[in-house]
Amino acid sequence: MDSKRLFRTAFGLGLAALMLFACDKPFEMNLPLAVNSHKLTFESAAGSSHILIWSDGNWTASFGREINWGSLNKLEGFGNSDLEFTYSANYGVTRSVELILTKAELRDTIVLVQKGAVSGDNVSLSFKSPALTLLRNGYSVNAPITTSLIYSTEMIVPQVEFFDADGVSQGVVVAGKEVPDTLHVIPWISNMAISSEDGLHLSYDVAENAGSDARMAVMSINVEAADGTLYSSRQTVTQGIESPALELSATEGEYSGFNGAYTVAANANNVYPYTQFLSVESDAEWITGAALTANGLVFAVTRNDTGAPRTGNINVTFNDGAGTTLTARYKISQMSYPGSISFTDVRALSDGVIDQDKYIEGFIVSDPASANVCQSPQTAQFKFDFEENYKTAYIESVDGRYGFRLKFETREDNVTERWSRVRINVGGLKLVRQADPLCFTLEGLTAASIIETVSAPDEFLVPAKKKTVAELSDDDIYTLVTLQDIEIMCKDGSYTNCTDGYSIKDATVNPLSGATSPRWDTAPLLMSDKSGNVIYMLTNAMVPWRRNGTTYGNGSEVVAQGSGAYRGIITAEELVRYGELGRYKIRPMAQTDIQLSNPAFSKTIVEWNWNDKQTDVKPEIGDGTLNLYDATLAANADFNSMMSHEYDKKGQAGLIPNGALLATRKWWNFAEDRGEYFDISFSTAGISGSNLIFGIVWNHGQMNNTTLDSPAHWNLLYSIDGGSTFKPVPDAEMIKNRSIVWWTTTSQDACPGFKDHLRKLPAECFGKDKVILRMQVADKVTDKAPATAAASYLTNLGIEQASLTDKATGIRIGTITVRYN
Repeated sequence: MDSKRLFRTAFGLGLAALMLFACDKPFEMNLPLAVNSHKLTFESAAGSSHILIWSDGNWTASFGREINWGSLNKLEGFGNSDLEFTYSANYGVTRSVELILTKAELRDTIVLVQKGAVSGDNVSLSFKSPALTLLRNGYSVNAPITTSLIYSTEMIVPQVEFFDADGVSQGVVVAGKEVPDTLHVIPWISNMAISSEDGLHLSYDVAENAGSDARMAVMSINVEAADGTLYSSRQTVTQGIESPALELSATEGEYSGFNGAYTVAANANNVYPYTQFLSVESDAEWITGAALTANGLVFAVTRNDTGAPRTGNINVTFNDGAGTTLTARYKISQMSYPGSISFTDVRALSDGVIDQDKYIEGFIVSDPASANVCQSPQTAQFKFDFEENYKTAYIESVDGRYGFRLKFETREDNVTERWSRVRINVGGLKLVRQADPLCFTLEGLTAASIIETVSAPDEFLVPAKKKTVAELSDDDIYTLVTLQDIEIMCKDGSYTNCTDGYSIKDATVNPLSGATSPRWDTAPLLMSDKSGNVIYMLTNAMVPWRRNGTTYGNGSEVVAQGSGAYRGIITAEELVRYGELGRYKIRPMAQTDIQLSNPAFSKTIVEWNWNDKQTDVKPEIGDGTLNLYDATLAANADFNSMMSHEYDKKGQAGLIPNGALLATRKWWNFAEDRGEYFDISFSTAGISGSNLIFGIVWNHGQMNNTTLDSPAHWNLLYSIDGGSTFKPVPDAEMIKNRSIVWWTTTSQDACPGFKDHLRKLPAECFGKDKVILRMQVADKVTDKAPATAAASYLTNLGIEQASLTDKATGIRIGTITVRYN
């Protein structure tokens, strides 16, 4: 059915309705002036609508104000008729207009409302500058505006409020309205209007300031949507008593061959608001965007691919047409665009500031938004530079062979998206070499150091390095590597086995931390591969997913249970709190980098983890014996809880009451001058494989500075003849037991929780009815609390700084496990 038939039908129904109201009287259509609705609302898309009018004579139609988004098909008519209102699409806020109908002295109004495409936080409206300082001269001013309402500029209403010298309002003048009688000052700002010529701006005239003092007003731009929402912005305008002045701080400058944007500061510059009197011109096409702003002379240069240096000039002229002319000239010398320098050649340079104006090209493999880029350096007792993480990035060479750590001046400089292929100007950067392991850092970067983004972020363009732990080399440091056949050793908790009572307090990540003075930032988690090789995953305290884990079918929420690929940045960081962590570590940028979706490749022979919170030596998995001999056993806390656990909400985030075992005894036999021990016994009868491993998760101390004196050094021995003879496990490093952080005078080398250890057992331990592993104290080395921790905190260490005494001390064990594959 076409629109005319629709109208005839609707009109007929309207007539029929009126006839019904007339009951049994003869029908008479004798309405002087009436409409079918006093408010009509339309969608934001373009369209049209018919409006029914009843009248017994001539009538006229008009809008209450001039609009550019709607029209009527006629402006007058006779008798019962209709109007067609046609409107364009509304890409701005909700708008409205009054449609006024008149017949002689009669008048009726219909409000026409059209919904907008934007609202709320999607609307922006602001002056480009919050304040403007003007000359005493009487000039016209153009104040630039930025807004998302480019299709609603006719709705922007300017106004000005004048103030006296004491800051007291003298009244308000609204554009398009008469000056109110209540205004207590001569309006020295007038003719306000929104203009889109040469960019959107508010133009107005300013009268000359003939007085001896500056005067002040506040300009406002306001948009009131039809739904009543008001959007506005303000700009303070101060008219001083100065005459025009223009002087740049320099008359010439030399620039690199890279494309870039620059600013030349001005010694004097109060003419920049008067764009109508300003001429800023360059005599070279490669100089672009030249303009005079509040910050000075701004301009950009394109890349110089000519192979030779070039020069150009910018000429600035101010001429008000009333006898004042000012000029400034700036000469630009641009060097030729340099060639590239390889990662190999940069690594071969001497340490220090690089004096070659060249660029490296590679992929940014870190994420500037990740909280796990690097550890935060400790600057003093209980103080960390948490900004360091967000000022650090990693770039990998195009071929994937080498990587550099990048240190930016501020976190605002480090904004390049992950997977971007970029060129970085190394000229002026500082090269820092770490000798063992060999790796390199470039320091002093700013946003301008990224001279070009060669390609938009594309993960699949980055070389896919896949390696085993054994295949890692120093060349891989600061590159992205996917490790193959990886699994997490201790699977019964979170990614950080640390108490959040000592981590940085944060409303989002660590809301339950009690530490406004934090003791730690980064924690390691041990991972192993099918060959029994290990690497530590590093995770920062501010990582939001470190206690989220993964929920499995049995309802448990723990770290990834399976095996598979693990992607991350290889680093060479040292964590003083944890001691030796191996030559290489790995940092994921996100939890999705941990893809351990295959079944676990290792099988557990026996494991004690005290997850049942029972103070005993019965294994939770498998069969075996844990003999602590005459040690006194007690329950103690573990630190690997998940965020969902009930006790996290009691100010003890991370701490699991009774989730670990405390074993207390005299650990050194002073009479025989030897260390005491405990034994782990199990059977491997009928079991064969490639690797048999022993893992222990532990530390010592009761989180106070009087319980740090437990043995620090332990040797791992084994017996396969029933305990008649014990031999050192071949190639097994001494296992260290470190003290856990305490509240007062905490040393910076104390651990915030437990540390994981894994040792590979000899192949002859397979297929035995009984294997005994012995953990024996190696020497009398123990820990102490530094006496003056706050005074010389960064160098005053307590770990391994004391000797055992002839008294009982405690060790804390979170997990003991024996596995094979």
